[in-house]
Amino acid sequence: MLRKVDLKNSHFIATIDCARTAIKKVVTPYMPKGELRDAIRLAAKNYFPFSIDEALIDFQILGEVVDKGIKKYQVLVATSPKKTINRCLSLLGGVGVKPSAFIVVPCAIQRLMHGAYSQEKEGICFLDIGMHYTELVIFKGKDLVFSRKIPVAGDDITREMTGVLVSDRGKTELSLEDAEKIKREVGIPSEGTSEMVENKISTVQILSMIRPSLEQLVSETDRCFDYYREETDGGRIESLVLLGGGASLKGLDKFLSNELGIEIRFGNPLRGLRIESGAIDGSLSDTHRLGVAIGAALSETKGINLLPPEIKEETKTIFKRATVQAVVAGVVLGLALLYIGMGIQLTSFQKRTDAAKMELLSLGPQMEDVEAQALANKILQNEPYWEDVFRELSNIVPANINLKEFSMKDDIIKMRGIVASSAPEELLSNLILGLEKSVFNNVRLIGTKEIRGKIGNEFELECGFD
Repeated sequence: MLRKVDLKNSHFIATIDCARTAIKKVVTPYMPKGELRDAIRLAAKNYFPFSIDEALIDFQILGEVVDKGIKKYQVLVATSPKKTINRCLSLLGGVGVKPSAFIVVPCAIQRLMHGAYSQEKEGICFLDIGMHYTELVIFKGKDLVFSRKIPVAGDDITREMTGVLVSDRGKTELSLEDAEKIKREVGIPSEGTSEMVENKISTVQILSMIRPSLEQLVSETDRCFDYYREETDGGRIESLVLLGGGASLKGLDKFLSNELGIEIRFGNPLRGLRIESGAIDGSLSDTHRLGVAIGAALSETKGINLLPPEIKEETKTIFKRATVQAVVAGVVLGLALLYIGMGIQLTSFQKRTDAAKMELLSLGPQMEDVEAQALANKILQNEPYWEDVFRELSNIVPANINLKEFSMKDDIIKMRGIVASSAPEELLSNLILGLEKSVFNNVRLIGTKEIRGKIGNEFELECGFD
C-alpha cells in the first residue's frame, strides 16, 4: 500500500483507538493558558470513567463561556493509554513511517463534519462501526456535543455467528472465517424468510444469533439520543450517518431506520473534495469506509495530537530545519535568477516600447512625420502603462482630427492638433465629450486658431488621466 508513497516528504496522520481512548468536552476555570495543561491533568480523572495514570492527554480550547457570571474555558480533552500509543508507533515504525500526529476518531469525524457536512444545521449523529470499536459522535451544527464508545462492533457480530447450533440436521459450528464470509454475503436477513446458506446455517438462525448485538447497538444509540435531548432542551437528531467498514453490513441501514425512527444514510467523506481522475479504484458507493481516514487527513496536524511530547518536539525541529534549508535554497536560487530576471525585464520593456510605437502610428497618416520612437521613449520613461492612453485615443479621435503633439507634465496631459473641418466647434465638442467618458478627466479646451489659406483650425487641449 505504501510502495508509491514518498515516505520522506509525506505527513502521516493516524487515528488511534482502544477501549480507553476517549474524548470529553468539559468546562474549566479561567486561568493563564500556560497553567491550563497541569490543571486539566489533575482534573482529568473526573472526566473519564477509567484510570489515566498511564495515559497521555491533550486538549484543545474551543472558546470561552460564562457560567453564573464567571468566565470559563470550554475545552475538548482527549486521552489514550501510553501502551496503545507506543504500539501504534512501533507498528508504523516497522514500515518506515514517522507520524506527524495521532488523533482520536471523534476528532477525525469532527474535521469531516466541518468539511463534507458543513451545511448541516440540525442535530446529526455519526456512527463509525469498525472491527473492534464503534464510535458515536453527535453534532449540533458544527459543534461536537457528545461522543461515546458503543460496545458493539463488526467483530462482535461475527463471533456471535460462531456459536454451536443444534437442529434436525445435527450440530453446526461455524469457524470465524466462515462466519465472516456468510455475514458479508447475507447481512441481516429479513424476518419471515428461511433459506439455507452454504448448506450450513439458515437465515432464521443467523438472525437469531446476531439479534442480541443489533438490539444492543440500537439500545445504546437510543440512550445517547436521550442524553442529547436532555443537554439541548429537547433537541432532536434529524439523521444518522454511517461510517466504517462495519456499516457495510447488508440491511443495517434499514434495520436502524426502523428501530430508531430517523433517516439513516451512508457517509460520503469525498463530498466537497476535488478528486483526481483515477485516484480511487472501484465504486464510490463504499467510500463511507474511508470516513475517519479522510477526516484525519483533513485535520492537517492541527488541534489535538496524542503523540508523545518528545516526538512532537522532534517533529517541530525537523520542520524548522527543513524551513531553514528551504530559505537558504531560496536565497541561492534568487541570486542565480537575478541576472536572468533582469534580462527578462529588459526584453519585456522592449516589447512594450514596440507596442507603444504601433499605437502611435495607428493615430493617422499625419503622424508619419512625428518622431514616433522619440515620443514613445519619452512617454514610457516615466509611465509604464501608456499603451492604454494611446489605445483610447485611437478609438476616440475621428479621422478629420489629427494630433500633432502630445506631452505630459505634472500629471497634466497636453494635446495639440488640427481640425480639418469647416465646423470645428462641433467636432471639438464631441472629442472632449468622448475623452471625458474614457480614461481621461478634467478635459479643457485651451484655445483654437484658424489656419490661413486652409480649411481647419489648430487647437490645444489639456486633461488629466485616471
